[in-house]
Amino acid sequence: MAAKLQTEEGKEIYRQRKKIVEPVFGQVKSNLGFGRFRLRGSGKAGGEWTLVCLVHNIKKIYAKIMAKGGDLDSLTGELEAVYNPA
Repeated sequence: MAAKLQTEEGKEIYRQRKKIVEPVFGQVKSNLGFGRFRLRGSGKAGGEWTLVCLVHNIKKIYAKIMAKGGDLDSLTGELEAVYNPA
């Protein structure tokens, strides 16, 4: 890992991680209060993580809807463009 971080490409990838991945974990820990898994076993913990991610994504969608003044139609169009590119 240390060798990868010495290259310019590795440094750029690591910089992107700070913008993309780390804020999500911070929001899940602080805003949702999720610091530990409550269930034992990889299957149960995986299900618990899925629920946490679902809540996080619903909150993001809700925030986008409210930012557009509650106009769900315009957000639906944006989502269709992302998930069904022409």
